[in-house]
Amino acid sequence: MSGLWQAFVEGMLNPVVVPAHALALVALGLFVGRQSGRGVTLLIFAAALIGGLIALTFAIEPTAARIVLLADAAIVGVLVATAWASPRPVSWSLVAIAGAAIALDSPPQALTIAEGNATLAGTALGACAALLVVSAVAGYASGPWAQLGARILGSWIAASAILVLAVLLK
Repeated sequence: MSGLWQAFVEGMLNPVVVPAHALALVALGLFVGRQSGRGVTLLIFAAALIGGLIALTFAIEPTAARIVLLADAAIVGVLVATAWASPRPVSWSLVAIAGAAIALDSPPQALTIAEGNATLAGTALGACAALLVVSAVAGYASGPWAQLGARILGSWIAASAILVLAVLLK
């Protein structure tokens, strides 16, 4: 049983230790945190993440998920930096793309199917928890200095994602 628990914990840590995933989750959290009615947006992220993990269990071919995720993080970072209030369908699309891309970029390195499934379950829980925490903190940060800090962080995320994309696509 310790092998399954270890696989689950590794999966939970995956979204916060993989730099592309962490960048995307912080950008999404800042983006979602300043919206009203965050619940639907968070549910769409979770549904897309679970859908991507299910697709991953069917042993799909390697994808360009990391490139898509970084491009999504760059776009979301720019939206946070500009403080643009996007229409809900745009927000939903961006979180769905990020959720599916994080899932497809998280293939488990497990020896058994049970460990792989535990890793994927941990990844789902870790990514959803990270997004929930960052969006909750961003939602409470309503003062002018906090909003300025969020916009600066959004610009750094956008710049970092664009730099990594440039290296990957070189």
